Amino acid sequence: MTDTIRHRIIAALADRALDIRTANGFTSDLGSSVQVGIAPLAGNGIAIWPGDETAEVDKYGRCINTMPVTVEAISSLGSSTPSAVLEPVLGDLIEAFTGEEITLAFTTGGSEIELADTITGHTSKQTGYVVAVSVTSGTWAGGNAAGTLTLRRVTGNFTSGENLKVGAVVSAKAGAWDGSTAEALACGDLARSIRYTAGGAQTYPEPGGARTGARAQFEIKYETKRGNPYAQ
Repeated sequence: MTDTIRHRIIAALADRALDIRTANGFTSDLGSSVQVGIAPLAGNGIAIWPGDETAEVDKYGRCINTMPVTVEAISSLGSSTPSAVLEPVLGDLIEAFTGEEITLAFTTGGSEIELADTITGHTSKQTGYVVAVSVTSGTWAGGNAAGTLTLRRVTGNFTSGENLKVGAVVSAKAGAWDGSTAEALACGDLARSIRYTAGGAQTYPEPGGARTGARAQFEIKYETKRGNPYAQ
């Protein structure tokens, strides 16, 4: 059976939540357990709570829907304070669901670029946070590594051919780049917009408590055909 556009967006949100892992440049591994409409029972995890939406028909006969979604993240404290756990987790949620990513090609790589590095374009002065490195030919040791970087927190457009630096060290040369919007990453390219509207501590634990949580609220606007929630 065909899913509604709303259902497909919710599924895309859950898929994006699975990406919240330290291996993808986030601060936590909360994406190891993701539920929709069910609270995590134990350990770390994420729960996605779609809310009641509003809808109106525009002058072209399209139904414009606004869906609120609350995302809750539950994390164990370990030896950390609640604030030390909560604030990075909230940052992960905001970045995962509303941040953009770009893929930047590189060549002549000689000094290895690693996960969580910040690269700077020598000419453009733009920066980006590295969340993945893929070497498709050559080697760093040989000075001819080539491949792609996946970046978040990008400040602007890199210039093709410019040197890419990590700190003061030239690591590679920039090539062409391509970008993915938050709507594509988090909503399967089915939404007009997704924006963060509120968030913070879900709960501060009692003294001796082992778990804490953060909550982020988002607003998603998407369109469907009038009377047909399965099509846009």
